[in-house]
Amino acid sequence: MREEILDSNASYYLGEALDTWLSVGHRDVAVPEAAGSSARVFLLKHANDSLPWRINPAFKVMRHDKQAYAMPLFREEFKILGNIKGIDAITPMLQGGFLKPTPGTVWPDELAPSSKILELQGGGQNIKGTLAVFEPDEVNDILEQFDERLQDGWLPFLILERRWEDNLYMLCDAGYTRGAFIQNLSMKQVLDIAMQITDILEKAHAQGAVFLDHKLLHYYWNEPRQKVIILDWNIGRWMGRDLAPEMIRDDLLQFSARALHHLFTGQQAPGAAVVGGNRPEDIANSPSQFKASYSFDVQKRLNNDEMRFLEDALQGKFASATEMKTQLAILAAKR
Repeated sequence: MREEILDSNASYYLGEALDTWLSVGHRDVAVPEAAGSSARVFLLKHANDSLPWRINPAFKVMRHDKQAYAMPLFREEFKILGNIKGIDAITPMLQGGFLKPTPGTVWPDELAPSSKILELQGGGQNIKGTLAVFEPDEVNDILEQFDERLQDGWLPFLILERRWEDNLYMLCDAGYTRGAFIQNLSMKQVLDIAMQITDILEKAHAQGAVFLDHKLLHYYWNEPRQKVIILDWNIGRWMGRDLAPEMIRDDLLQFSARALHHLFTGQQAPGAAVVGGNRPEDIANSPSQFKASYSFDVQKRLNNDEMRFLEDALQGKFASATEMKTQLAILAAKR
């Protein structure tokens, strides 16, 4: 662990807010639903441009005004990112630690920086304080100090790779694309994306983690590499060897109702937790089964086998991500 000063005149500092920005087609779009319920996110910069990473990363810090709610979520995300190994589709933690803001710090409002004035008003350049910085292999030290640091006025933070790829919500949502989602990705690509997500879940479950918060805002699509990337584990759970089969089934059901149904039809399944800053109870209190909803265009897009697969998934009939991935591979082979 080392300490750094957070100050735009000296060392590290926070730039524009990233809370509501999503990338799609070489442009950034302000999406209010992307704002988180437990954290603020800013671009991390250095006064001398001497950050150790090629691209300025994202700085995700716990909301100072929601500590009781956000504290267990940050603790869980540290556990997951510190323990999961060998899944390159997961956005990695570059560093983590705690921020102690200078007394009297005023946090900026969540303003989409659609102009230079709003960028300055909504940015974090006026947030100053002290950073206690830990490397990824020091996560256990972060967790050991967690409660004591928070009682002393520190806020946990994660430094993460900033995502520049196309956000899948912006590619696949019927509302945001005004119905063009069917043209944005072929069903062959959609099935491949779903297979990649089930592969991520298969590996995460094998190590003891569930994701749970499967809104498409958390998934990105690297078009040149045809690769899915996943972000934001703070509603997920790290169970290790105690991960129970029913938790895996719940994770797959949430994936089916929120991500899979959205990919197939342009919208989440009716009754699923809304797209936005979800809380753990939003997921826990959602239905145990869902029904598919198809527009006329979607009915023409999907074949009978794909609709049957989606309906089975929404009924919670899959007990493992491996089983889902196998069925998706069969569907993809027919396209």
